[in-house]
Amino acid sequence: MNKIKVAAYCRVSTDFDDQLNSLSVQISYFTEYINNHENYELIEVYYDEGITGTSTRKRDGFNRMISDCENGKINLILTKEVSRFARNTVDTLNYTRRLSELNIGVIFMNDGIDTRDKDGELRLTIMSSIAQEESRKISERVKWGMRRRMENGVVLGCGRIYGYKVIDGKLEIVPEEAEIVKDIFHMYLYDGKGSTAIAKELDERGIPTLKNRVWSGQHVLKILNNEKYAGDLTQWKVFKPNVLAEKTFINHGDNPNAPLITVRNHHEPIVSREVFDAVQEERKRRGWLTREGKKHSNSFWLSGKMVCGKCGYSFTMNSSSKNPNISLRCRNRALYGKDKHTALNGELIGCDAHTVDERIVAAAMKNILGQINELRPVLEKQMIEEIQGIQLIQKDVDVTPLKEEIAKLENKKHKAIDLMLDDLISKDDLKKQTEIYDNEIARLTEEIVRNQDIAARHNTQMAEIKKTVEYMQKLSDCNSENKELYRSLLKQIVVPDYGMLNVFLNGVPFGFDIRYTTLIAPRKGIYDIIIDSCEIIS
Repeated sequence: MNKIKVAAYCRVSTDFDDQLNSLSVQISYFTEYINNHENYELIEVYYDEGITGTSTRKRDGFNRMISDCENGKINLILTKEVSRFARNTVDTLNYTRRLSELNIGVIFMNDGIDTRDKDGELRLTIMSSIAQEESRKISERVKWGMRRRMENGVVLGCGRIYGYKVIDGKLEIVPEEAEIVKDIFHMYLYDGKGSTAIAKELDERGIPTLKNRVWSGQHVLKILNNEKYAGDLTQWKVFKPNVLAEKTFINHGDNPNAPLITVRNHHEPIVSREVFDAVQEERKRRGWLTREGKKHSNSFWLSGKMVCGKCGYSFTMNSSSKNPNISLRCRNRALYGKDKHTALNGELIGCDAHTVDERIVAAAMKNILGQINELRPVLEKQMIEEIQGIQLIQKDVDVTPLKEEIAKLENKKHKAIDLMLDDLISKDDLKKQTEIYDNEIARLTEEIVRNQDIAARHNTQMAEIKKTVEYMQKLSDCNSENKELYRSLLKQIVVPDYGMLNVFLNGVPFGFDIRYTTLIAPRKGIYDIIIDSCEIIS
């Protein structure tokens, strides 16, 4: 008597020890089960370990089994349940139909489904849909757990970054690497070097990357852009849009199901927040210069910081051997003169803006730091009042009832399936009822997301206000006349007219309107600068 050539398929979705033990039990069970049937001939027990069931693309054991089926080595396949075969409904049906065309049946033992039966495919469709939905729920539960752990500051998915090592879910500084990170930030911000130049210098110093490779500009930029060096932790930077997706996407923070999760002051920083924020502003400035077709230069502490309020052109350095002091002048005036006129291309050119001596800007910066120290109590009071105002209008939104309603609807969907299996309702009735449930679930889900977005937006506003208060406190302690410090603080200076400067600092949501007077000696230039007023502007 010809025996039926039988194979079995097993799968576990993680490589944890308890799951692998489960796999060995399954293999032993199927081996014994098939060998104990007189009509069965065991071909092989195929298996995959540590592989998700939502796609069959990377499941080597499964794919090898299908290949053996196509080569006539197998007549029947046994598997534990639909969810072990595949949690993707489309894959499940495609493969079982493909096997049916080869006269190969699949028996899902725990589900009581044999694809050789007349109603096998119908029952399989229902059960595979349930398995796929269960996979989605598991994914949501895993995401929820990951999200809670991320919000609690547990470091996930980060094995090692330059300057830090991860120990028990926490970031700890690697001292010798941290010094290199500090050098990189210093060279970029204060020495004015580009990422490629920094990489070249690190290679010349014989400093390897983590993977013992040569440095590149991209390596340097990744370090400069990584918030971890300022003590913050942002996670969920890549995500999958749904449980069936195989490709990951960069998270820009606009996906409510996978929000970027940032924990401020999470660990010991390597560089100060002021330096980190200044580097981000400098990167934006250099990027703007590149897009404008201009070349970055950092030979001077005010490079790229000053703009003419009359015409919008930048101020550029103007110096000569006769005058050792540096002044800045409007590029429009330097190129086209002080008289406004129309060029051949129709552009209005020329500007009558006056030059500004570097010492005036330095005096303005010193005065602003002094003003911040005097105004700090008033500013802090305003900030605190604004925080309290936000807290009054912010209401904690409890989405638990909405989630419970969704769970009830999911339960009704499963009951409807049971009714159809018992021939109490038709397949069309099931479809209509399921659509009603799905539409209501979608509406409730949108409401949950909307409520969570409102809370997130309020939390962000509160965080920004607190950040400004903290920054103002640190600025009030800065009474240095160090021009490198001034450069790190400066965001932009607008020159509206002679004797006026509008100064804007990084991390401060308002500016300072400076009015000044200069006392000038014949042939000696400025000998005194008087700051007449310093007022806050929006």
